[in-house]
Amino acid sequence: MNEITKDFYSGYEGEPEIQFVKVSVNGDHKIIRIWSGYFDDIMTQFVPSQQGWSGLAYYYHLAIGWYEESPWQITHLDEIKTQFCNLSIENCRFDKSRAVYKEICDLLREAIENNESVLIAEE
Repeated sequence: MNEITKDFYSGYEGEPEIQFVKVSVNGDHKIIRIWSGYFDDIMTQFVPSQQGWSGLAYYYHLAIGWYEESPWQITHLDEIKTQFCNLSIENCRFDKSRAVYKEICDLLREAIENNESVLIAEE
């Protein structure tokens, strides 16, 4: 069963869409639909370390991963969740970006707790 758990895309039809998809062990999918503007707003809050970009920011800023192959499975989910969910999002331009951020963090936590996988798709 595919279930859209949160929709942050409606009203932006025709513009780029990002989906976070949690795949359960029984094959069910929980989907967060996101207008790319909210996702970009969150991703621009990352700053590179002295070693450069890491985690999802690495793939985002180099336009690889889900940009080349969609859907794309997130690897090193624990590391990605820690980095992503510790991000300071105080300077986001859109108020709704904060709600999107919370939903992504919750989805990553739930996937780790249940030993599930997470995909990112660019629609």
